[in-house]
Amino acid sequence: MRKRVRIFEVAQEAGVSPSTVSKVLNGIQRMGSQTEIRIWKAVSKLGYQASPHAQVLSTGRSWALGMVILDILNPHFTALVKGAGRIASEKNYTVLLVDAEENPQREQQLISSLRARTDGLILAGSRLSDAEIAALHAPEQPIVTIGRRIAGVPSVTVDEYAASLQIASYLVAQGRRNVAYLAGPAFWVNQERERGYRDALEQAGLTPQVLPLTSPDLLGGEQASALFWTAQPFPDAVVCYNDLVAIGLIAALKTLGVKVPEEVAVAAFGNHPLAAHLSPSLTHMEIPSRKLGELATGLLVKLLERPQVEPHQIQQYAVLRPRGSTQR
Repeated sequence: MRKRVRIFEVAQEAGVSPSTVSKVLNGIQRMGSQTEIRIWKAVSKLGYQASPHAQVLSTGRSWALGMVILDILNPHFTALVKGAGRIASEKNYTVLLVDAEENPQREQQLISSLRARTDGLILAGSRLSDAEIAALHAPEQPIVTIGRRIAGVPSVTVDEYAASLQIASYLVAQGRRNVAYLAGPAFWVNQERERGYRDALEQAGLTPQVLPLTSPDLLGGEQASALFWTAQPFPDAVVCYNDLVAIGLIAALKTLGVKVPEEVAVAAFGNHPLAAHLSPSLTHMEIPSRKLGELATGLLVKLLERPQVEPHQIQQYAVLRPRGSTQR
C-alpha cells in the first residue's frame, strides 16, 4: 500500500511551516501568491490528501451535511435527496443520508449520531415534536426542516392548504358530493391538507369525512379500502395523503369490484414518477420535491456561511395534474 503523505512533508517540500500549509489548504489565511504556489505544487507533486478528521480538528468544520428522511422507498424523499445532493456537490459538501423509517425513536438516535459528524442537518418530514426540533437548532449547528413549519427554525415547505383546497374543489367541480380525505400522520403537512380539504367542502355546502390511515404507504392505502364500507355515506371521491396511499387504495378497490373513477374518484399529493403511467393514471397535486431538496440545502449552506442570518421560511407551490383516476 502507498504510504500516506503527511502535512509536514508538504511543508518541507514547499519550504514553509506545517501551520502555514494548514492555513492555506483550509482557506484560513492568505500567504502571498508565491508561497501559495509553492504549497500547491508540493501538494500535487506528493499526492497529499487531507484527512477529514484532521480537517475537523483544525477548522471545526466537517464539510458534511446530515439528511434525515422518513422512507427511502417513497419517491418524494428520493427526489428530495436528489435535489439536496446536487446543491451540496456544487457547494463542496458531502451529504450523509439516513432513513428514519417513520420511527421517532430511531430518528432521535440517528440525529444524535449525525450531529457529531456534520455541520448541520436537514430534517425531511420529521416525526419529532416541534419542541424537540426547536431545541436541536443552533447557530453553530443549524437545522432546516422540509415539510414542517416551526417558529424560529428555518424551513422549506409547500403551501399545503392551498394545494388541498384546490384538489378538493376540483373533485366537487367534477360533480362528486361525498368526498372523503384519507389522513396522514398528525403533523404540520397533514394538518394543513385537512384544513384545506374541510374548507373546500364546507364552501360547497358539503360534509367533510376524514378517514384514518394505518400508515402513509401502499399497505395503508390497501387497508383503507375497508373503511369505505363503514363510511356514511359511501364516498364517491377520496383525497389521499400521498401517491403511495392512492396507488394502494386503487388496487384494493379494483379487487373489491369498485370502479375507479366511475364509482370512486381518487386523487392524491405527490410526484410519483409512475403516476401518469398507471391504469387509470393518477390525478395529483404535484409536489416539487427535488426543488424542495435543493432549496433546503442551499438555505443550510447559507446559514453555515453566515450564522447571523435570521431563520428563513421558504414556500413553494404544488400544481394540479388532472388524470384518469378522477375523470368520469
